[in-house]
Amino acid sequence: MNAGRGGPHRPAAKQPPSDAAVTKTWAAMVLVAIAAFARPVAAAEAAASDVVDRTAVRFYAPETGGTAYPRFIFERTLAFEARLAAMADIAEGIGDGYDERDVREALERHVAEEILSGLADRLIADLPPERRPSSEDLQAVERDVARAFVEQLGGQARVDGAARAEHIDPAEVDAVVRRRTFAAWYIDRALTPILHPTEEQLRDVFRTSAHPFRGKSFKDAHDALERWFVGERARAAESAFLQSARARVRIIVTQ
Repeated sequence: MNAGRGGPHRPAAKQPPSDAAVTKTWAAMVLVAIAAFARPVAAAEAAASDVVDRTAVRFYAPETGGTAYPRFIFERTLAFEARLAAMADIAEGIGDGYDERDVREALERHVAEEILSGLADRLIADLPPERRPSSEDLQAVERDVARAFVEQLGGQARVDGAARAEHIDPAEVDAVVRRRTFAAWYIDRALTPILHPTEEQLRDVFRTSAHPFRGKSFKDAHDALERWFVGERARAAESAFLQSARARVRIIVTQ
């Protein structure tokens, strides 16, 4: 029956949030997390944090299992990753004085990599045995990711210094690399090829991009350039993935 003739009124269909609304909501969640984390820490809190770590943020998404399976980011881990974000842009030091931009980058990258690495685990488990990557294949990816990780940050000594500053042990550093490895593997396998650039791509990058190998020949820079380029593509793909997932991800500050 027509509603205009006295029939029942049918409510309008609920419209999905606009891109602008999603962006605003995501930005608000991230800014709250940054403000809470970056606030000055009292001396007593700083002393306590040397002994007992605390959860800084929890988050969930359908890809992680939803509200029943939240993921957690601890204060020390977020501080360490904020240092890494600062170190990637500065040639000296161990990220002392990292700012809100660094915290935001660290938080968003951690969330993206956690979701992507979880998707990698699920994809590997669901693949038939003959199509699963071998342990040797994954170890090769991890070696390249680990080497690029250290090179991008200016050497092992700087990484170790940043880890010591936040009481991060080597196993926790390895966990960051492993998470990044599985995220990169998933991107390459399921989203877009990133792990094996062609020689033509590398030569084009060498000629046209602002890479850290100026002054070297293409031959001398080749292997390090490839690792750097793969790392840059992985970072861009992680950012694009998170942009597309913003409406599904919820971040809760636990402090």
